[in-house]
Amino acid sequence: MNILITGSAGFIGRHLVKALVKEGHHCRCLVRKASNIEELKKLENIEFVYGDIRNRESLRGVVKDMDIVYHLAAIGHVSSVSNKTYEMYRVNNLQGTKNLVEECLEIPIKRFIYFSSTAAMGLLKLPIVDESAVCCPKTLHQTSKHDCEELLMKYWYEFKFPVIIMRPCMVYGHTAKGEFYKMTRLIDKGIFPRVGKGKNLTPIVHVDDVVQAAILAMNKGRLGEAYIIASEKSYELSKLWNITVDSLEDKRTYFYIPTTVAKLVAFVCELIAKTYGGIPLVNRRNIESTVTDRVFSIEKAKKELGYTPKVNLEEGIKQTVKWYKENGYL
Repeated sequence: MNILITGSAGFIGRHLVKALVKEGHHCRCLVRKASNIEELKKLENIEFVYGDIRNRESLRGVVKDMDIVYHLAAIGHVSSVSNKTYEMYRVNNLQGTKNLVEECLEIPIKRFIYFSSTAAMGLLKLPIVDESAVCCPKTLHQTSKHDCEELLMKYWYEFKFPVIIMRPCMVYGHTAKGEFYKMTRLIDKGIFPRVGKGKNLTPIVHVDDVVQAAILAMNKGRLGEAYIIASEKSYELSKLWNITVDSLEDKRTYFYIPTTVAKLVAFVCELIAKTYGGIPLVNRRNIESTVTDRVFSIEKAKKELGYTPKVNLEEGIKQTVKWYKENGYL
């Protein structure tokens, strides 16, 4: 099939394009002039079109002759809580998605697969969270993802726009530079503490499994539905810490900090960032997320898509950390 991918130069996007090309699909990658596409240029059966989802005019004709659209382009999680950050989220994520959808309305595409996040659901303190849970986003990042989902569902209800929503949790894997990389850097520096006395159950999924789910959604996903993409279970943060330390092949101390102290430190970091500008090293939402056990059900994705996580956690983390070390990120 002919497939358009936005955000193709990003972490998940690059892995997705490689997998689609391997399956014999023709990929059209929407990229910006500043995008690093050297790795993608090595692939066959691929074309590049230059545009920016923030600029509707630059999207003219980009969907022509396409069967499937994967929409990954977005501003990811940013710790800053400034008005500037809010506007950045609104323009890049919400308006950018609207621009692309309106271009797609003129073309009879089969699927529009949007990469959202479990963040769109907010921090739900339930034993197990599935797609039926009522979303309660609070942070700018969470709200941004949820707003995009609401926009897309509006198009589904009003125009039967063929949307499918993917909600991966924290994604890791080689070339990842998001939340897992931040955590690994802090562990490497010996400044990643154990906060609180709970299990701190953390959902995590390898990029290869996310790509697997995305391709399954193209073939089997139900229109107008959302799918949580995670591992079979959530892991105690101490387990992730231990595997990462072993992968670093060095000794680290997993020191303990009470939740109240951690929140106080986070508050000071926020205050300094607000006073002098910049992004706080940690904020209170980070702490709340860390100490809240988060467990997601993937039964819907397993039943409807045939999704089954395949990457072993220990092996996946070791390969990821090895890539960080070999490429000078640690």
